[in-house]
Amino acid sequence: MNGAVETFGGRAIRVFKPSTTRLDRLGEWFAAEYETLFRFAYFLTGHQATAEDLVQDAFVRLFRADRRIDAEGFRAYARRTIVNLHNSRFRKLRVERKALQLQDLPNSIPATEPIDHIWRAIQSLPRQQRACVVMRFYEDMSEQAVATALGVSLGTVKKQMHRAMSTMRKVLGERSES
Repeated sequence: MNGAVETFGGRAIRVFKPSTTRLDRLGEWFAAEYETLFRFAYFLTGHQATAEDLVQDAFVRLFRADRRIDAEGFRAYARRTIVNLHNSRFRKLRVERKALQLQDLPNSIPATEPIDHIWRAIQSLPRQQRACVVMRFYEDMSEQAVATALGVSLGTVKKQMHRAMSTMRKVLGERSES
C-alpha cells in the first residue's frame, strides 16, 4: 500500500492507497479471465446478475489476497472463491426464505426457471456435484484440477461425479421415456 497525506478539516491525515502494481496485475487478470469466470459462475447459479456479482466479489477477494497468489494459482483460487461465495449466498438465501415462511409473507425471491431439460437436470444436482460437473465438463478441467480448485480430495471429486452422473442419467432417462 502506498501512502499519501491529505488534509481534512485543516488536519493532515495519512491515507493509504493501493499500489498501482497490484491494481495493474488485477486489471490484467480481470481482462483475461472475466468471461470464463462469469460463464463458470453462471453455470453454478443459473442467474446472470448473481453470476456477475459472484465474479465481482471474487475479484475483490483476489485483490485482498494478491500477495498470496501467483499467476498459476489464480484460476484455481478464483474458481474456489466463486464456489465459496455461491455456497455462502445459498445458505443466506435459505435462512431468508425460512424467515419469510415463518412470517407468512409472500416469498419475493424468484425461483430459477431452467431453459431446457438438460439445464434442469444440472440445476437439480446438489451444489457440490454441480460444481464438479461444471468444472469437469464445461471448464474441461481434470479431476485432480477440480479437486484442487474445490479444496477436496480426488476421491471426493470422483464420488461426487459418479453420483452426479447417476442422477443425470436417471433424470434424463425418465424424461426421454415420457
